[in-house]
Amino acid sequence: MSFKLFRRGSARCIGLLSAFVTILLCLYYISIGQPNPTPISETGAPSAALRGSPLNGLTGFSVGGGSSSIIHQQKQHLVIASNQKRSSETKSAQTSVSPEEQSEEQYTNSDWGDKCYELIQSNTNITASEEHSKFDFQPEWMRSKEYWDRGFEERFDAQKKDKQRPPLKIIVVPHSHNDPGWLKTFTNYFQSDSRQILNLLVTKMQEYTDMTFIWSEISFLQLWWDQAHPTKQRALKRLIDAGRIEITTGGWVMTDEANVHIYPMLDQLIEGHQWLKNNLNVTPKVGWSIDPFGHGSTVPYLLSGANFEGTIIQRIHYAWKQWFARQQSGDFIWKPYWRSRKDKDSAAGSLLTHNMPFDIYSIKGSCGPHPFICLNFDFRKIPGEYTEYSVKAQFITDDNLESKAQLLLEQYARTASLFPHNVALIPVGDDFRYNKDREVDQQYQNYKKLIDHIMANRRLYNADIRFGTPSDYFEAIKERMKDHTPGFPTFKGDFFVYSDIFSEGRPAYWSGYFTTRPFYKLLSSELEHQLRSAEIVFTLAYNTARQAKRENAIKIYEKNYELIINARRNLGLFQHHDAITGTSKAAVMRDYAMRLFESTQNMVKMQESCLELLLQKGQPRHHGFLLSEFERDNFNKLPRKMPIQMANGDESTPTVSAGEGGAGGSTGSVGSFVLYNSLAQKRLEVVTLRVQHPNVKILNDKGVELNHIQINPVWNITDTYEQGLGTSVSGTVGRIRTSTRQFEVMFVAELEPLSLSTYRVQVDEVNFKRNIATIYCDDCTESQPASVSPPEETESSPTSVFQARGKPAGDIQLENPHMRLLFDEKSGFLKTITRKNQKKELLKPLQCNIKFAAYRSAQFHSGAYLFKTDPEQSEAEKEVLEGYTDMRIIITSGPIASDVTVIYGPFLAHTVRIFNTRTHLDAAIYVENDIDFEPPPKNRETELFMRFVTNIDNIAQAPMQRDPLKEPADAATMPELPVFYSDQNGFQYHERIKVPAIGIEGNYFPITSGAFIQDSRLRLTLLTTHAQGAASYEPGQLEVMLDRRTLYDDYRGMGEGVVDSRLTRHKFWLLVEDLPGGQHVTQPPSYKVLSQQAQQLANALRYPPNLYFVSNLEQPELASALLPLVRLLPKGPLPCDVHLTTLRTLSDPELQLFPSASALLVLHRQGFDCSVSTGRELSMEAICPLSSKGLGNVQLGRLSLHTIEATSLTGTEQKSSRESFHIRSLAEISLEPMELRTFNLTFRSEV
Repeated sequence: MSFKLFRRGSARCIGLLSAFVTILLCLYYISIGQPNPTPISETGAPSAALRGSPLNGLTGFSVGGGSSSIIHQQKQHLVIASNQKRSSETKSAQTSVSPEEQSEEQYTNSDWGDKCYELIQSNTNITASEEHSKFDFQPEWMRSKEYWDRGFEERFDAQKKDKQRPPLKIIVVPHSHNDPGWLKTFTNYFQSDSRQILNLLVTKMQEYTDMTFIWSEISFLQLWWDQAHPTKQRALKRLIDAGRIEITTGGWVMTDEANVHIYPMLDQLIEGHQWLKNNLNVTPKVGWSIDPFGHGSTVPYLLSGANFEGTIIQRIHYAWKQWFARQQSGDFIWKPYWRSRKDKDSAAGSLLTHNMPFDIYSIKGSCGPHPFICLNFDFRKIPGEYTEYSVKAQFITDDNLESKAQLLLEQYARTASLFPHNVALIPVGDDFRYNKDREVDQQYQNYKKLIDHIMANRRLYNADIRFGTPSDYFEAIKERMKDHTPGFPTFKGDFFVYSDIFSEGRPAYWSGYFTTRPFYKLLSSELEHQLRSAEIVFTLAYNTARQAKRENAIKIYEKNYELIINARRNLGLFQHHDAITGTSKAAVMRDYAMRLFESTQNMVKMQESCLELLLQKGQPRHHGFLLSEFERDNFNKLPRKMPIQMANGDESTPTVSAGEGGAGGSTGSVGSFVLYNSLAQKRLEVVTLRVQHPNVKILNDKGVELNHIQINPVWNITDTYEQGLGTSVSGTVGRIRTSTRQFEVMFVAELEPLSLSTYRVQVDEVNFKRNIATIYCDDCTESQPASVSPPEETESSPTSVFQARGKPAGDIQLENPHMRLLFDEKSGFLKTITRKNQKKELLKPLQCNIKFAAYRSAQFHSGAYLFKTDPEQSEAEKEVLEGYTDMRIIITSGPIASDVTVIYGPFLAHTVRIFNTRTHLDAAIYVENDIDFEPPPKNRETELFMRFVTNIDNIAQAPMQRDPLKEPADAATMPELPVFYSDQNGFQYHERIKVPAIGIEGNYFPITSGAFIQDSRLRLTLLTTHAQGAASYEPGQLEVMLDRRTLYDDYRGMGEGVVDSRLTRHKFWLLVEDLPGGQHVTQPPSYKVLSQQAQQLANALRYPPNLYFVSNLEQPELASALLPLVRLLPKGPLPCDVHLTTLRTLSDPELQLFPSASALLVLHRQGFDCSVSTGRELSMEAICPLSSKGLGNVQLGRLSLHTIEATSLTGTEQKSSRESFHIRSLAEISLEPMELRTFNLTFRSEV
């Protein structure tokens, strides 16, 4: 065995020491029967994904071996490799494999596939967008609100005579829909209703031995369980074990499906499933999603990954309801939209789905096609309650038993006639039902009489009926359909936009809630980011403390772990379909917001405490020295950036000067801050830092001064807290001023994957002037009156710091080496983008007008849920900016970034910024909007949008536009239908083609992270931070709705208008990219996804680096105790397209408020399109080179693993893994493009 020592400029003794340690490790491995570790040379790591890392030769994260110690000096690393192949395979090959070949073997995962791949659309019987475009949206039955017509009746009669048809089977499912917050808060609902419902169930169902029930919301169940008497807990467990109470879905809440990002959507499902497993030892198998307003295809994918057998949906467009009923296709297999070319017909991600055939899940709306008959079978009669059913329904007596049974059975039979298997699932319940013991008795006893009568005469009725659960339904239909041809139809697509018809007898589109209350949607994405960041760093810090036996740190983490549990639950609670949607009463929304706010604060503190441990060398001695850069006063205000405090420097920290004249040296004031990159890839990020003096320089983690930084002013308009610091706070023309006490330093940080980098800021009296931005604006340059500025401040007045010049006449131009932007001189809004070729020559300008306008809301028909433009007005749109005469344009230009900011009074501050960093960031345009609707009645009935008007020719292909049932239209008269692609839950993209038969409200779609339009040459992508509505209603246009104010309720139950708008900050990236020449229709059609660069920008926007100040730098010993760079993925990043969704510590099953040694690792291989790019010179290759080698070497900090198990998505069950039952190394894991997988990692208790 040849040993090869390598050195990186280290002393020879280090080399000998390395050899000695390597020999010892070899002997250790031989002694425990492992294959010998083979040291490899620096060049032995072939994975492109690891290039550029100083830890190049390190191996995959294997189970069982001790972790290699990482020497934290910049240039010395001990590199040890262990072969990851299984022992039996290795022994046979050992003699013939050289070290280089061996390392090649261990890094490459042959199942990974090509680094560039093409995704194509899956093959299905039904494609949502194709069918939807052909629907009749004004059907004849609209007035009656019932689609059951003569055609359905005739088919029903024919079926009754069909001897081949299986007998009628009916499964009656009592249920209660419990909203964790809507008209009352979550806690109030629990105290007034949900606790009582669960108490009644466990007592009454012991008496009624054949009654069944289902429960979905684990948030309520957990509250009840914690307060219930042990006898009741045991009774519930017995009922669940007997299959009489079924837990359906088992998420923390019944999640909304339009606004929720994939991370909290999965996290609330994991939280619910883990709670169920630990407390009731049950894993749900059936989904129940009956109240979200439209259904997406992400939830079925997640449930499929959690090993579910089926799911039930309810709220879909009335035209879909009729279509499924007509086609008898209401039970279908919902497939993902994509597949890879090698996957001919994979069942991965597919789920059997049952669409409830009628309008709503109440008894009136679900027993059959005729609600006026179904009303007779809601037997709730509570003294003092007067409802349509309590008046109409009669209790079952011996006199009316036969006639009532006959009447009910006719409805059930008609329901079953809509399916080929003749099985009907009949829910019996509604919102917060069974909350009175009288109702439980009434419903059960009356239905029991009907069921007993039918079963006693089953031969006469040819029917089988019983109480049951959704599992019983799926079991029955699978049994009946297994020999049936054709089997269940397959379906791809989704069910947005939802429209009901039963309320008013005319279509009402539920597309308002995609945007309603954006302030709260942003609070949710902020907590999502902070929770994810805290989860990852907590798992690493806690297990580092465990393995190093740091008892005090362990105690602190165990004590604070409950804060993580609460944050998961508060974030999960807000994903409820009346919370993140903004469709709860204002007081309830405030209750949600306080929970989100409190948990955000706690997760920031949790990160501080975990980072403090990881940053310190050896035994951690210092605490409380990290502070977040943001101050969060109150949930209803934007977080406020704080300036870094600078203390007198420490002479022992030398400065390496970059460039000439770094004479500022290490003397004078110095401040340190830590940047935490929570993504598993290297990233370049433009970071902004607040400082109190403009004369500063920035040093990176290596102590090298950054050549390029920019000093910007802080304006009182962009930061309301600054208003007292400028000249004037009044609403007069002279109110926009630069701050005299704060400045903004902008610089480009290069951050290692999953790392903590300590940067320093120092006083620089010599060179700082070259970094000062130039400002162009009219009327914001007067010198300050002495009465406002204290005399000591006048020296650094903004006029002396910044060169402020008058705005030049004519259109405004911003330029970097990649493109030139042109802005209108009067409005200040973007007009064109002109990109440059590789020779820096200007290409043809792309029209890209930015326009702000608003739709006028239709009173009473546009509200928290619904969106509808005012039909009384000749113009659907209205100008919103004309009323603001106090309009300013401010241009800032500097070495790193240039931007144009337009301010329209307090209503809108709109910034467009481009960068000059000589990196891929130069291809993107940053857009930021501060929007404040001001107190009502201002801006009433206003639905504000930002629209991009381009000359991109995003027209749908002709076949999609033609209705095959009608005469083929002449090509000249064919309408040009725009098409755009909207993301769903930050997980996948759907094609959206305009349906001209319905208005703008039916062509608005939800986006969570982005949307794009494209033609054969160009793609325009818009990426966003939070959920909102988007549309492309005219060719070349892409718009997003920003905020809404409707004074009136829209009659969907909330009972209020939406008037609680707040100042909200919206951030976007805009990207123009090239498509490969002459895109044509491929067969099978391709599945469209983002480019690699757009995907990285989307991740960076959702999960920005967190900045923490090091506050105690006056303590000299602290500076020397901190590591300048901590790599938490020391052996290199994850592949470019593999996103670390979460690394989530599992609770101890016995002591559930304490952490365990296990964590769920969730990985998402985000699909991207290699062929779409911004040009070779600005590609991502420098930051994230593509690789087809697989995960390669993954080492988490300095931790060693005990076991790795592939599990279901929620971590509750072992999943027979493709790799092997027990995975020995993370390098063995394979992921298909777009795939999401979960692994249970158990960490060793010692190194």
